[in-house]
Amino acid sequence: MLSIVRGGPRILLLKGNEAAMKSLVSSKFRCTEHTLEGAFDSAGEGQSVILFRGGPRGDDRRFLMAAAAADEILALFLNSGYEAWPLSVRIMPRLLFFRVFGEKERVIGQIARDYSAERGRLRSVLRVARKGSIAVCFTAKPLNRSLSIADMMDEVLHVEGVSFEKLLNSLRSRALWYFSEGLENRQWNELEIRIYDSWGRYLDHYERLRAVLESLEAGMILGEGWGKDYAHILMAVKIYRLRLFTFLPAQTIKEILMGLEYGADGSRLVDFDLFSGKEKISWGGIGGKSKTRGDRGSIGTDLRAQLFSQLFPEDRKHLEEWERRILRRRTGEGRTDPSERK
Repeated sequence: MLSIVRGGPRILLLKGNEAAMKSLVSSKFRCTEHTLEGAFDSAGEGQSVILFRGGPRGDDRRFLMAAAAADEILALFLNSGYEAWPLSVRIMPRLLFFRVFGEKERVIGQIARDYSAERGRLRSVLRVARKGSIAVCFTAKPLNRSLSIADMMDEVLHVEGVSFEKLLNSLRSRALWYFSEGLENRQWNELEIRIYDSWGRYLDHYERLRAVLESLEAGMILGEGWGKDYAHILMAVKIYRLRLFTFLPAQTIKEILMGLEYGADGSRLVDFDLFSGKEKISWGGIGGKSKTRGDRGSIGTDLRAQLFSQLFPEDRKHLEEWERRILRRRTGEGRTDPSERK
């Protein structure tokens, strides 16, 4: 699937007995202390970032990240003893994250016009919010993970006069249309991926591929199933194929596939072919991007390292486990080339 818009953490600015407030929140919710950038990097949707007014400033200023919604924290204070009551509470703008790809200004400009939004900069989300203010932040990164400040674009839209829930639902209903506005020619690519494996571990490689596509949020799988290809006249080869609907160029998908073809030791695990319509996408033009600029194996090894650097740590771990399992199953089978099409 593809996530295009989601909510962000709530930022609270509290004044009062910092030690008592911090102790109370930490006793009820899972909390960690961070710098501002660290808190922003770690906080996800439904969590809160708390800043205590009157504390140290500069690099020593610490933010408390709590795994709880803002209303849960405020209810906790309201029901607590007087000592932990905040003297004042200021709420920063609500945050929404929107993913863009390609021509970002076309997307941001259209959203700004549709919602009569005021343009601002990323640092403006730390200003005290006007009533009902919502900050829409933009990133090119997938939204299925925590986002760092470095992942965010500097452009921010401030929307007023609409509730957070209504704006979120409205953007979600239009998200795919807005996202497509930024694409070259405003078109998605429908590609076919064919899996060849002379050891017959098709579904292992399918699961590896699906895990990567989901981790990168690279598009949507529209269909899949078994089929046949003909490496030579009258010689049928069993394949597993899937149709991918993606906003990424075909060459980028080819690089992902080549990175999945090779294991950590450089061994060939599988053969992926990529088609756009009837045209087979070749790996020949990819060599210029490789550090080694060598043969297919060295290019694939480089692309594997590039791919793994973009994945969640848990996804990298699962892929490595799949690789080891695949190689163990080959022990004693004799064949060494998965592209051997029988």
